[in-house]
Amino acid sequence: MEVYGSQTISKRPLREQRYLHFELLPSDEKLIEQLPPEQQKVLRSEGSYAKRAQEIGVAIGTIRSRLHRAREALSRLRASSEVPHNEVGSH
Repeated sequence: MEVYGSQTISKRPLREQRYLHFELLPSDEKLIEQLPPEQQKVLRSEGSYAKRAQEIGVAIGTIRSRLHRAREALSRLRASSEVPHNEVGSH
């Protein structure tokens, strides 16, 4: 929490907003299909943690956990699907 004048402002909503903003690229769809179904669902859902939790029918902590695992897995898949620059055009 931060105090500005007589107002106390929580950093949590801003932090949650930044964390929830994870750009999915059109090329990610095939990679997402490789993830477990619960990770696919949470990546494709939209809104706050609370909205996603209600939509999917799980606790907010479960949403946070699944989003974290799904993003980590997607990042690894993105990295493994890229062709290293030094191998482009060499045969």
